[in-house]
Amino acid sequence: MTAELLEELETTIKRFRVTPDQAAELNAEAEEITVAWQRITGRPPSLLVTAPAGEDCWAVPIPHRPDWLMKLILKNAPAWWLK
Repeated sequence: MTAELLEELETTIKRFRVTPDQAAELNAEAEEITVAWQRITGRPPSLLVTAPAGEDCWAVPIPHRPDWLMKLILKNAPAWWLK
C-alpha cells in the first residue's frame, strides 16, 4: 500500500461484546470482537472482523459471518460503507 492510498484510507472501528456461545460459533476465545469498516476512493469498501488472542492481544481474523454477526455489522456500519 502506498503512502497516497494510506492518506485516502477511511476507517471506522468498533468493539462489541459477544456471548460465550457467539464466541464459540466464531471459534474465538474472546469476550469481544473488533469490526473495522474501511474504504479507499475508487475501490470497493472492505471489512475486517477480529478477536484478540493470547496474552499479547494479537488480533486474529474471523472469516465466518453467521447471521447475528451480519446484523451487527450492518446495524453499526457507517453510512459511507453501506453505499
